[in-house]
Amino acid sequence: MKAIRIHEYGDASTLKLEDVPRLSTADDQVLIRVREAGVNPIDWKIRQGYMKQINPATFPVTIGQDFAGEVVDASKSGTQFASGDRVFGFAHGTYAEYAVAPASTVAAIPNPVDFATAAALPTAGSTALQIVRDVVDAKTGMSILIHGAAGGVGSYASQIARNLGARVIGTATGADIEYLRSLGIDEVIDYKRERFEDKVAGMDAVVDLVGGETLSRSYAVVRKGGLLATTVQAIDESAAKRAGIRAVQVTMRRNAADLAELARLVEKGALKPRVHKTMSLSQAREAQELSETGKTQGKVILKVA
Repeated sequence: MKAIRIHEYGDASTLKLEDVPRLSTADDQVLIRVREAGVNPIDWKIRQGYMKQINPATFPVTIGQDFAGEVVDASKSGTQFASGDRVFGFAHGTYAEYAVAPASTVAAIPNPVDFATAAALPTAGSTALQIVRDVVDAKTGMSILIHGAAGGVGSYASQIARNLGARVIGTATGADIEYLRSLGIDEVIDYKRERFEDKVAGMDAVVDLVGGETLSRSYAVVRKGGLLATTVQAIDESAAKRAGIRAVQVTMRRNAADLAELARLVEKGALKPRVHKTMSLSQAREAQELSETGKTQGKVILKVA
């Protein structure tokens, strides 16, 4: 089978399209024929070695973790999946024609949803769902400020928070402002022209997907007893204490139930993934370089087959 692998840490030139042996499954695993693979920042961060202190690689490594495709073999998975079922989720090495996924991280694709849409969901969608639903506990009457509201996670978080009844204020700039307005976001702050702390105060929650100075300035706009949640970096405990708020760094957990919920939201029209570009598997290098710029408007998808 064809797969994109690296044999060392480095820039995008280390990505190689290679012929590798077809995979076999162990207990609780499903063999997937990958149709589309989502490109995430974590993919190129792994390639560059940013994660090696936490999870050092054993080379060669097949890149990618988000997929949409069809079940080839679920005989050892202990699930109701059957050959030919359309599924999506998380696997190790999804920039490949086949991937093996834990059954616990695979969910069915509803009939109206195409592979590219499903492949855009797992990492960014699960992160957004967990931070908005579980950590922030968004509900009617709440006011939530989302930094990076038009980005990969932010666009999902904005839509999920609105679907749960919250008033959503998002920071963005350029064409992303109109995009957020098209989603019905209540207010958009152009971070290049305005300081968000001049526009908002007393937020029930802030969801920070940017970090750095944006995060450090956000403690002051949360009401006492409110919440600041970030996916980007460690929180400042002393700043949170001074502000009288709770601050949490969120790490996404992979699970099939959340994938199924995301698919349900897409099917009913409450969640619309934003796909920037679809490229071929052989263009993985260009796809990752595009992702690294941080200037994409939506997900980059690799069409495998």
